[in-house]
Formats: sequence, structure tokens, C-alpha cells
Amino acid sequence: MPIVPDIATLILCSMLQSVAFAVIFLSLWLGRRGDAHWMYWAGASALYVVTLLAYGIAPLNVFTGGVLHTCLATTTILIVMGVRRFDGLPAYHPGFLLLAAGVGLGYALPAALIPPGSAISAEAAGRIGGEFGLAVTVAVIGARLVRDRRGDASRGRRIAGFGLLAYLPGYALTIVSEGVGWPGFSVVGLLPLLSDQMLLATLNIGLLVMPGERAQAALRDMALRDPLTGCWNRAGLAARTAWSPSAETGVIVIDVDHFKLLNDRYGHVVGDRILTALATCAGAQISRVDDTVARLGGDEFVIVLRRTSLTGTRRFAETLRLALRRAPDLPPWTVSMGIAMADAADAGLTDIVDRADRALYEAKGAGRDRNAA
Repeated sequence: MPIVPDIATLILCSMLQSVAFAVIFLSLWLGRRGDAHWMYWAGASALYVVTLLAYGIAPLNVFTGGVLHTCLATTTILIVMGVRRFDGLPAYHPGFLLLAAGVGLGYALPAALIPPGSAISAEAAGRIGGEFGLAVTVAVIGARLVRDRRGDASRGRRIAGFGLLAYLPGYALTIVSEGVGWPGFSVVGLLPLLSDQMLLATLNIGLLVMPGERAQAALRDMALRDPLTGCWNRAGLAARTAWSPSAETGVIVIDVDHFKLLNDRYGHVVGDRILTALATCAGAQISRVDDTVARLGGDEFVIVLRRTSLTGTRRFAETLRLALRRAPDLPPWTVSMGIAMADAADAGLTDIVDRADRALYEAKGAGRDRNAA
């Protein structure tokens, strides 16, 4: 005979898990009050504990059933509110109120409208409506986490999203069993709580992983960026261009004219501001995410443009050269640029950069403040 735990035991197990995660999230929030996402996630776990406790105490009727199902929906909504704060967005969204209200009404209205003597009882109708509302809420929020519109590739976020979506088969089977009146419903009705024993941990561990992943990504990004200008350094350039150059790849090597004299005359602070202005202006002019601005060292920069032509690369370089003259609050300064396009003989980006570097020396020899290809 299979072992089937009773509902009270499963509720107690779910409560204990949620208490543990609520304490963890609350402790993390107390350590860093600025990280409000921990507070929302602690609130979600705490509300789940209170709701499960209320199910065992409060008499279930149209009103209490609607309220408790709304509370269950709110625990899921608090999770995504914390994710929104984690992303730097406002926690509240008007759609959350619609989801929570829909779950409560989904329970209360069917239970209130079913007349006595119907084929399905008012209690069963209420449970079907409430479970359906919860399933919709879980599906919407789980999908929001799995396919985040910000393009976040966090594994933790996807784990949390799939943890929520994995509740859906249990909800679906419970709804069907209520609707058709399957015998042994007491067993089928345990499915959401049975799911809890694995999915609660999966969901909350996914949330715990997210900040750590972000911190690791930030450290990796810092290692690949120039600390002064914020653009990519040599290692970042190599990581960004780990592909075989196509014929439509254009490279511009840039050098600030007489940079040492500018430093000697105006000081290193002004020199740093010139480098920062160059990087900022070049970054603002780039229009595609796979184009790259990198600082090779000193006052030398390189720009890699994808899906362009020699004419397009020249136009980009000339527009940038003229824009740099208008950089505010700086003494007069100019740049020279060397331009090269990829060809079939290139083994990698280094070959194109070498040709662009030779063109740069031609521009300098021709009088500076110009580009050459």
C-alpha cells in the first residue's frame, strides 16, 4: 500500500520550510537595508506561513476561502515585486492588484452563485475557481521570471521561474478532479502540498542565487573594463571579439594628438577628462550592441564596427572626429584615426588592428587631426 502523508503533516512541513527561508531573507535584509528585494521575499515566505496556519484554524466559507486564496496569490506576487526591486524597478504594478482580486473573486463568486442541489457543490465550485485563479497567477509570474524582458540571463531567476511553473500540473489535476468528482479526491487534493516539499526549496534557492550571480557578473565586467573611461580594456576587447572577422568588419584606431603636451600643459586631470570625453562620445555614437569601443592603453583607443563598409566606417570616424572638437569644458584638442577593413587573409582582429595602426601613422604624418585608410 502506497504511503500518502496527511494534509496536516504536509502543511507543517511547508510552514517549517517557509519559516526557515523567511528568517534567511529577513537576516539578509537587516544586513543591507538598501536591498529591498530581501524584504519582499521574506514577506512572501512569512505570509505563506500565516496563510497555511489560517487554513487549519479558520472555518472555510465563501468569505474566508476567498481571502485565503487571495493571500496565497499575494505570496507569489510579493516574489515578483522583490524581483522588480532587484531589477531597480518600482515594486508595484497595477496588474498585481488585478491578479490578487481575480483569485479572491474566482473563489467567492462560483461558491456564492451555485444553487443548492446542483451537480457540483458550492464548496467544490469555489475551490475550482480559486485554484484556477492561483494557476493563472503562478503561470503569469513564473513566465515573467523565466523570460525576463530585460534580457537577464540569471540561472537563479530561471530556476525560481521554473519552480513556480512546476506547480501548474498539481493545480490542473486538482481542478479536473474537483470538476469530475473523481473518487479519492483526498489524495489528488494533496498534490499542491506535495509539490511544496520540493518546489518551495527550488523557488527560494533560485531567489538566493540571483544576487550572487549579479555580483559575480559585475566582478567579471570590472576585470574587462578600463577603470578610467569605463570602456573595454584589451581583455574585454578580446572577449567581445572572439569571432572570425567578416568582410563587413571595420576597425578604427584613434590616438589623441600631442597628448603628452596636453598633459604637461594642463595637468593629468585634464588629460583624464579628455580620454573620458573620447570614450563617452564614441560610445554614444555606436548604434549596435555588437560594436565595441576599447582603450588599448595610454591615449590609444580602438573601435570595432560590425556589418559596415569602408564608406560607413569613414563616415563614422569623421563624424566622431568633428564631435570631439565640441567636447565642452576642455582645452582645444584633436585626434588622428587609422581605418582598416577586414579581408579574407586576416587570421583575426589583430591583423585588422595592425593595418589600422599603420593607417594611423599615415594620418599623423599627413598633419594630424584627420583619418586615413
